[in-house]
Amino acid sequence: MKVYEIADIIEKTAPRSLAYEWDNVGLLAGDKNKEVNRVFVTLDANAATVREAVCAGADMIISHHPVFFDPLKRIEYGTPEGDMIRLLIEKNIPLYAAHTNMDAAEGGINDRLAEIFRLSDVRVLEPNPDDPSAGLGRYGKGTREINFASFVEIAGMLLRTPVRYAGDKERIIRSVAVAGGACADLAPAAKAAGCDVLITADVKYHEMINAYESGLCIIDAGHYPTEICVLDIFAELLADTGLEIIKSANKDVFEFLA
Repeated sequence: MKVYEIADIIEKTAPRSLAYEWDNVGLLAGDKNKEVNRVFVTLDANAATVREAVCAGADMIISHHPVFFDPLKRIEYGTPEGDMIRLLIEKNIPLYAAHTNMDAAEGGINDRLAEIFRLSDVRVLEPNPDDPSAGLGRYGKGTREINFASFVEIAGMLLRTPVRYAGDKERIIRSVAVAGGACADLAPAAKAAGCDVLITADVKYHEMINAYESGLCIIDAGHYPTEICVLDIFAELLADTGLEIIKSANKDVFEFLA
């Protein structure tokens, strides 16, 4: 199967038109006509994961996070980015990224988070103007009504990570919003939708304060834990292609004291 055919399969679920204007998605490096047998799927494309893909004998890398956001002014060997680019070229490994389009897509990361939290009556938190079934964030009803303190513990267990949080520990959680990655700016939308809590990542200090003071409970579960489910999504989309799918074993770079 060729690179462009694999890209077409991904884009049936996550069309590039769903990506935000500032984003950089699609084939970012390599030959679209290359024949592929082994696909390496990863959350991040960086020096470590590219080396991992090379060691695994991958013919192509599919990443959630792009390697380039801004125009490149130089490629300097001896730097992590420069060595990564050199390795991709020398080993002839095409690199494809599905980022905010996979966040927004129906069946993408945010729908998977809603499944992880077993939400019902799920709706899009910030609908795409051209496709209301897609967009950033999801919200819905929880499986049972519990206080925020208990919900925080459950969130940590479901996402397998320590979490930061702010809010009234005795507040009863009925409506839950989820938004993978850095989506604290969706807090006002979650509040307006009547949600009791927003689970997201990379929450800034003042964003946490603003959410707390607005009466919205908020959980910062980290970027990696809220988006690592993308590996399963990529693998499932390509499950019937006959391709060998290799999932990155790369772990979260953040560590926590016990």
